[in-house]
Amino acid sequence: MKLDSTVSAVITGGASGLGAATARALAAKGVKVALFDLQAEKGEALAAELGGVFCECNVTDEASVDAAFAKAREAIGQERILVNCAGTGNAIKTAGRSKEDGSIKHFPLDAFDRIIQINLVGTFRCIAKSAAGMLTLDPMEDGERGAIVNTASVAAEDGQMGQAAYSASKGG
Repeated sequence: MKLDSTVSAVITGGASGLGAATARALAAKGVKVALFDLQAEKGEALAAELGGVFCECNVTDEASVDAAFAKAREAIGQERILVNCAGTGNAIKTAGRSKEDGSIKHFPLDAFDRIIQINLVGTFRCIAKSAAGMLTLDPMEDGERGAIVNTASVAAEDGQMGQAAYSASKGG
């Protein structure tokens, strides 16, 4: 795919980190970018810098994702590129002994579920919405309608202590 001003891209987690770096790299090639993130202040500033659009988006919420794609497509057209960078993690041992009283504590299931919902389910939610939109496009010269890139991690294959939820979310 030739990266230029005829191409639009959605980047989840686009307000910081890998997402922001990806948005900058694509915009430098002329690609129109839409940044999906919860960090409105950072996202608005970066979108303004890049001439793109910021869409406040919680990837764990279907209505939020639908609204973000609608806003992005209104502003920059149907995306041919989706880059999923939205993600989170926290280091919590699966089980451990409290330093204060010696009691045994286990990984809180709500914390585990939150990471799975963002990193795995949220990623798939955006893939499904974007792929459906790409199917409405005519193929490009190479016969493709678009590309979807998901941020991965070696943690999927080689987890570390305290990273059970993150490893599970990346191994999906």
